[in-house]
Amino acid sequence: MARLLLTAWLLVPLMAMGVDRPLTVGYVDFPPYQFRNADGEPDGRFVELTRKVAREAGYELEFLYLPTARVYYYLETGAIDLWQGFSDNPAMGDKVLESDARPLRVAYGVWYLSGTPEPGHFLDLYGKTLITITGYNYAGLASYLSQTDIIRAINTNNHDSALDMLERGRGDYLLDYQEPVLNLLMEEPVRGIRFTPMWVRDAAWLFSTAAKQAPRWRRDFDQAWDRLVSRGEVLPVERAGQARRMEGLPLE
Repeated sequence: MARLLLTAWLLVPLMAMGVDRPLTVGYVDFPPYQFRNADGEPDGRFVELTRKVAREAGYELEFLYLPTARVYYYLETGAIDLWQGFSDNPAMGDKVLESDARPLRVAYGVWYLSGTPEPGHFLDLYGKTLITITGYNYAGLASYLSQTDIIRAINTNNHDSALDMLERGRGDYLLDYQEPVLNLLMEEPVRGIRFTPMWVRDAAWLFSTAAKQAPRWRRDFDQAWDRLVSRGEVLPVERAGQARRMEGLPLE
């Protein structure tokens, strides 16, 4: 009986903090923000922020490495509790609850080689071949590209193969994020490559609505983030202008 009472006493503060089990966090290959390091462990700026916020909120975490194309299914089925993703993702629908916190801001646009005209806006991509990465929604742009023949989109599995396709002339432009490609270019430079930023996206924590605890998890993460911001331990992303997009983008 004494042992049972001691166990119950130890569990009370954990239950008060909402800790009933470790949260399973999906992460993908998106350096320097999230990736699996040489030791096979989750690493990157977003991973470290997730750990810091979870620690502040009183949660333990278990990370699960996933191909990007599998993340949506794992969120829908509840195989993962949350994903370190982007806000305003139309492909997610009611599958997730999105945090109010915006821990990071990431630029994306088009990469191209010297000799290829720099696009001034989205309409300049009409009639061109655009390399994209399987599983990336690009804030709804991937759905548009799959339904139009104005721009020919060809898919590949990752940033590395996408860069290789661009270098080999398989496409006119590569639609990708800035820093993951810069990471690759620091290791293997591509002669004459250029980048034109077109949009910015804000990162968020996306909680699977397959779990009834999702509203509580989101609340706890948001409150923990706000406390860390107030103490100056993390830097907030200004929300004004977070939806900046290039003129001519055919999306709402």
